[in-house]
Amino acid sequence: MEYRESQKFNQWWLWLLNLALFLGAVTIGYTSWTGGGDPVSSAAIPLVMAVTMILLATIELRTVITDEGLEVKFWPFGRRRIFKSEIKRAHVRKYSPLKEYGGWGYRVGPRGKAFNMQGNMGLQLEMKDGDKLLIGTRKPEELAAWIEGWLASSDDGELTDEMVTLKLKELEELEAQKLLRGE
Repeated sequence: MEYRESQKFNQWWLWLLNLALFLGAVTIGYTSWTGGGDPVSSAAIPLVMAVTMILLATIELRTVITDEGLEVKFWPFGRRRIFKSEIKRAHVRKYSPLKEYGGWGYRVGPRGKAFNMQGNMGLQLEMKDGDKLLIGTRKPEELAAWIEGWLASSDDGELTDEMVTLKLKELEELEAQKLLRGE
């Protein structure tokens, strides 16, 4: 039994805005360059816009739920594994991305963390340790039905070797990230 969902930034208005900004930056850079400006500074803004557009094209929110738990990857910003035994409550709900989390993307705020790409529907997880995580979804009905069956399925509470290995790997990755940040 497995649920999978993958999302990308594919809103037409976002790409139209990026294209308009990119074309504007190229025009300004070209005008500066032909007017005797520095070629490096003339190319800087269009290059930054091009990199931004490439990054937006590669960002992906991937959610996988199995019998053991859930993994959410928000490439290139990180991932989180959560075992079913760590979850106190899970439900699909409507939310306000701007009011509750300040927008879309990877968000951290007083209401917990959020991984969202578009829309206003998400899987709200409340952990036994008090943490909260919202994962955006474009398939709320399908996910709600899946979660209901998933939570109702029997769970003997025993950790498998795979679960322990995955949790240890996640803890090692968190420690390595802390060391890199100097914490």
